[in-house]
Amino acid sequence: MGLSANRASEHRYQLCRDDGCDRFPCRVFKDGYRDGYEDGRQRGYAEGYRDGYEDGFSEGLASCPGPHGG
Repeated sequence: MGLSANRASEHRYQLCRDDGCDRFPCRVFKDGYRDGYEDGRQRGYAEGYRDGYEDGFSEGLASCPGPHGG
């Protein structure tokens, strides 16, 4: 039988909600998440919206191949 960690005392950087947490994994994860989110919102989201609109959604729901489309 192996030892199991007590999950109540486990500090997972993915779940840490303390903005002031000084643990290195928490800081790095939050910095990377924030930078990726900001970059994606500024560049990726705008480019994706533009490309999707140019690819056919300019016609609205009528361009949708699904049941609610044209």
